[in-house]
Amino acid sequence: MGISMRRHLVLGSAVVAPLAFLLALVGWGSPASADDYTPALPTSCRVSVPATVVGDRVVVRVRGSVAGHVQPTGNVTVEVDKSFSKKVRYDGVAVEVLGPRLSRGEHKASATFVPDDVKKFSGCRDAVTFSVGAEQAGGGGTGGLPNTGGPHLGFLLAGVGLVATGGGLVERGRRRA
Repeated sequence: MGISMRRHLVLGSAVVAPLAFLLALVGWGSPASADDYTPALPTSCRVSVPATVVGDRVVVRVRGSVAGHVQPTGNVTVEVDKSFSKKVRYDGVAVEVLGPRLSRGEHKASATFVPDDVKKFSGCRDAVTFSVGAEQAGGGGTGGLPNTGGPHLGFLLAGVGLVATGGGLVERGRRRA
Protein backbone atom coordinates (compact mmCIF):
# COMPACT_ATOMS: atom_id res chain seq x y z
CA MET A 1 0.00 0.00 0.00
CA GLY A 2 1.38 3.31 -1.02
CA ILE A 3 1.77 6.46 0.99
CA SER A 4 -0.95 8.24 -0.96
CA MET A 5 -3.39 5.42 -0.29
CA ARG A 6 -2.64 5.59 3.44
CA ARG A 7 -3.22 9.34 3.37
CA HIS A 8 -6.61 8.90 1.72
CA LEU A 9 -7.63 6.28 4.31
CA VAL A 10 -6.54 8.50 7.20
CA LEU A 11 -8.19 11.58 5.70
CA GLY A 12 -11.27 9.55 4.81
CA SER A 13 -11.66 8.21 8.32
CA ALA A 14 -11.06 11.70 9.74
CA VAL A 15 -14.02 12.96 7.69
CA VAL A 16 -16.31 9.93 7.97
CA ALA A 17 -16.22 9.57 11.80
CA PRO A 18 -17.43 13.13 12.57
CA LEU A 19 -19.97 12.93 9.75
CA ALA A 20 -21.36 9.66 11.17
CA PHE A 21 -21.50 11.24 14.63
CA LEU A 22 -23.44 14.25 13.32
CA LEU A 23 -25.87 12.01 11.45
CA ALA A 24 -26.46 10.03 14.65
CA LEU A 25 -27.17 13.26 16.54
CA VAL A 26 -29.55 14.51 13.89
CA GLY A 27 -31.31 11.16 13.86
CA TRP A 28 -30.95 10.07 10.29
CA GLY A 29 -33.37 7.28 9.67
CA SER A 30 -36.93 6.66 10.79
CA PRO A 31 -38.40 9.35 13.00
CA ALA A 32 -39.22 8.45 16.58
CA SER A 33 -42.90 8.06 17.29
CA ALA A 34 -44.42 10.55 19.69
CA ASP A 35 -45.02 9.26 23.19
CA ASP A 36 -48.66 9.80 24.11
CA TYR A 37 -48.04 9.25 27.84
CA THR A 38 -49.09 12.20 29.96
CA PRO A 39 -48.79 11.64 33.70
CA ALA A 40 -51.75 12.32 35.95
CA LEU A 41 -51.49 15.54 37.96
CA PRO A 42 -51.00 14.80 41.66
CA THR A 43 -53.98 15.76 43.80
CA SER A 44 -53.72 16.60 47.48
CA CYS A 45 -56.53 16.23 50.02
CA ARG A 46 -57.01 18.08 53.28
CA VAL A 47 -59.41 16.90 55.99
CA SER A 48 -60.32 19.11 58.93
CA VAL A 49 -62.75 18.71 61.81
CA PRO A 50 -63.85 21.80 63.78
CA ALA A 51 -64.11 21.53 67.56
CA THR A 52 -67.01 19.32 68.57
CA VAL A 53 -68.70 18.94 71.93
CA VAL A 54 -70.19 15.72 73.27
CA GLY A 55 -73.70 15.23 71.96
CA ASP A 56 -73.30 17.27 68.78
CA ARG A 57 -72.86 15.76 65.34
CA VAL A 58 -69.33 16.03 63.99
CA VAL A 59 -68.69 18.08 60.82
CA VAL A 60 -65.93 16.87 58.49
CA ARG A 61 -64.55 19.33 55.90
CA VAL A 62 -62.70 18.04 52.84
CA ARG A 63 -60.78 20.07 50.25
CA GLY A 64 -58.87 18.75 47.25
CA SER A 65 -56.40 20.73 45.20
CA VAL A 66 -54.00 20.47 42.28
CA ALA A 67 -51.03 22.70 41.50
CA GLY A 68 -52.17 25.43 39.14
CA HIS A 69 -55.60 26.88 38.48
CA VAL A 70 -57.38 23.63 37.63
CA GLN A 71 -59.76 22.16 40.20
CA PRO A 72 -60.43 18.42 40.15
CA THR A 73 -63.93 16.97 40.20
CA GLY A 74 -64.98 13.56 41.38
CA ASN A 75 -66.32 11.72 44.42
CA VAL A 76 -65.17 11.90 48.03
CA THR A 77 -65.83 9.16 50.54
CA VAL A 78 -65.71 10.36 54.15
CA GLU A 79 -65.33 7.91 57.03
CA VAL A 80 -65.48 8.53 60.77
CA ASP A 81 -64.10 5.78 63.02
CA LYS A 82 -64.81 3.18 60.30
CA SER A 83 -68.40 3.05 61.57
CA PHE A 84 -69.74 5.95 59.49
CA SER A 85 -69.22 6.36 55.75
CA LYS A 86 -70.73 8.79 53.27
CA LYS A 87 -69.98 9.40 49.59
CA VAL A 88 -70.44 12.96 48.26
CA ARG A 89 -69.80 14.79 44.99
CA TYR A 90 -66.74 17.08 44.86
CA ASP A 91 -66.80 19.90 42.28
CA GLY A 92 -63.67 21.83 43.22
CA VAL A 93 -65.23 23.52 46.28
CA ALA A 94 -64.67 22.32 49.84
CA VAL A 95 -67.41 19.96 51.02
CA GLU A 96 -68.83 19.55 54.51
CA VAL A 97 -70.22 16.22 55.63
CA LEU A 98 -72.42 16.01 58.71
CA GLY A 99 -71.27 12.93 60.57
CA PRO A 100 -72.53 10.97 63.57
CA ARG A 101 -72.86 12.00 67.20
CA LEU A 102 -69.69 10.94 68.97
CA SER A 103 -68.80 10.03 72.52
CA ARG A 104 -66.00 11.59 74.52
CA GLY A 105 -62.50 10.56 73.41
CA GLU A 106 -60.20 10.29 70.39
CA HIS A 107 -61.70 9.72 66.95
CA LYS A 108 -60.41 9.49 63.38
CA ALA A 109 -61.88 11.04 60.23
CA SER A 110 -60.58 10.14 56.79
CA ALA A 111 -61.39 11.05 53.19
CA THR A 112 -60.65 9.34 49.89
CA PHE A 113 -60.93 11.32 46.63
CA VAL A 114 -61.53 9.52 43.31
CA PRO A 115 -61.38 11.90 40.31
CA ASP A 116 -63.72 11.72 37.33
CA ASP A 117 -60.79 11.73 34.89
CA VAL A 118 -58.20 9.30 36.27
CA LYS A 119 -55.92 9.94 33.28
CA LYS A 120 -55.72 13.66 34.11
CA PHE A 121 -55.76 13.61 37.94
CA SER A 122 -54.59 11.17 40.57
CA GLY A 123 -56.65 10.27 43.61
CA CYS A 124 -55.67 11.14 47.17
CA ARG A 125 -56.33 10.27 50.81
CA ASP A 126 -56.02 12.12 54.08
CA ALA A 127 -56.90 11.41 57.69
CA VAL A 128 -56.98 13.40 60.89
CA THR A 129 -57.32 12.43 64.54
CA PHE A 130 -59.49 14.68 66.69
CA SER A 131 -60.90 14.59 70.19
CA VAL A 132 -64.36 15.18 71.54
CA GLY A 133 -64.27 16.18 75.16
CA ALA A 134 -66.35 19.15 76.21
CA GLU A 135 -69.94 18.87 77.40
CA GLN A 136 -72.70 20.94 75.84
CA ALA A 137 -73.52 24.27 77.49
CA GLY A 138 -75.75 23.65 80.49
CA GLY A 139 -74.52 20.08 80.74
CA GLY A 140 -72.40 20.80 83.80
CA GLY A 141 -69.13 20.32 81.92
CA THR A 142 -65.96 22.32 82.22
CA GLY A 143 -66.43 24.15 78.92
CA GLY A 144 -63.90 24.50 76.15
CA LEU A 145 -61.20 26.48 77.98
CA PRO A 146 -58.87 24.15 79.90
CA ASN A 147 -55.79 25.37 81.81
CA THR A 148 -56.79 29.04 82.01
CA GLY A 149 -55.33 29.93 85.37
CA GLY A 150 -54.16 28.19 88.51
CA PRO A 151 -50.65 26.73 88.43
CA HIS A 152 -50.27 27.41 84.72
CA LEU A 153 -50.58 31.15 85.37
CA GLY A 154 -47.82 30.83 87.96
CA PHE A 155 -45.47 29.21 85.43
CA LEU A 156 -46.25 31.96 82.93
CA LEU A 157 -45.46 34.71 85.44
CA ALA A 158 -42.25 32.94 86.54
CA GLY A 159 -41.14 32.72 82.89
CA VAL A 160 -41.83 36.43 82.29
CA GLY A 161 -39.86 37.26 85.46
CA LEU A 162 -36.87 35.19 84.30
CA VAL A 163 -36.85 36.86 80.89
CA ALA A 164 -37.01 40.34 82.46
CA THR A 165 -34.19 39.46 84.90
CA GLY A 166 -32.03 38.12 82.06
CA GLY A 167 -32.62 41.28 80.02
CA GLY A 168 -31.64 43.45 83.00
CA LEU A 169 -28.43 41.49 83.58
CA VAL A 170 -27.46 41.80 79.91
CA GLU A 171 -28.09 45.56 79.97
CA ARG A 172 -26.05 45.96 83.17
CA GLY A 173 -23.17 43.97 81.66
CA ARG A 174 -23.13 46.14 78.55
CA ARG A 175 -22.98 49.37 80.59
CA ARG A 176 -19.91 48.13 82.49
CA ALA A 177 -18.09 47.08 79.32
